[in-house]
Formats: sequence, structure tokens, C-alpha cells
Amino acid sequence: MKKIVSMILVCIMAMSLMACGGKEVEDAAVCTMEQNGVTITMALDAKGDTITKIKQSSTISIEGYSEADVETLQATIDQAAEAYKDIDGVEYSIDQKDTQIVENINMNVGDKDTLKAVVDGELLPVDDKNVTKLSLKATAEALEASGWTVEKK
Repeated sequence: MKKIVSMILVCIMAMSLMACGGKEVEDAAVCTMEQNGVTITMALDAKGDTITKIKQSSTISIEGYSEADVETLQATIDQAAEAYKDIDGVEYSIDQKDTQIVENINMNVGDKDTLKAVVDGELLPVDDKNVTKLSLKATAEALEASGWTVEKK
């Protein structure tokens, strides 16, 4: 009898692990917004309802900007680069072309330490500072309510 109960428990545990598993979906949601000459695209990778990676690309058109405006923008970019540089699990880069600047931020928010660091640094707006995971559904709904266009796989 003990063997049968043990086997049943092993089977139940194995099935529950399979149900929780699932595979990571790249670009499970792609969110875009255009505002004041800036186009932001945010691709969210997810495993189930948990966001594992955020890949954000912001393209800023500097056509018609004065030299002073470009310098102010560059100072803001430098501050962002400084804020992200020491966070493990985050990659930050800038590519400047003739009339545009492209900022890329990749965050491994599936890692709890990375998520905590970006939340503590106020680099990721969340309601709960003690968040341990990001919900794909809730994030997509919040972005959509804020005027973003959201496309889900």
C-alpha cells in the first residue's frame, strides 16, 4: 500500500512540475509608443505569465535639434548609462547616427536580483517595490491603458 501511495505522489509531483514548466516565448508581447519624436518599442519575453526579459529600443529623431538640445539629450543619456552600468543582467547601449539616436536596454527581469536592482534604482516603474516577478498580462494591460499599442503572440 505504501508503494502505491508513493508512486501516486511521485506521479502527481511530476505532472505538477511539467505544468509549471512551459517554455519561454520570445516576444510574447511587443509594445510600441510614439511621442514627441521618440519611438519606443518594448519586446517582452515570457514564460507563462511571467516576464523573463524586457528588450527596449528607443529611437530619438534629433533632426532640427539645436546643438544645445543635443547636448542636453546627451547629458540625459549619460545619466541613464551610468544608472544601468553596474546592474548585472542589464545591457545598455547607444548608437548615434546623423539624425537619430537609438538607445537599447535589455533586462533579464526573470532574475530576481536584476529585477530588484532595476526596481530599487527606479529604472522600472512598478506599484509594489517588493515585486518578485512581472506579470505579462498585467504589464500589457497597464501599457495599453497608458496609450501603448500592444501586440501579443
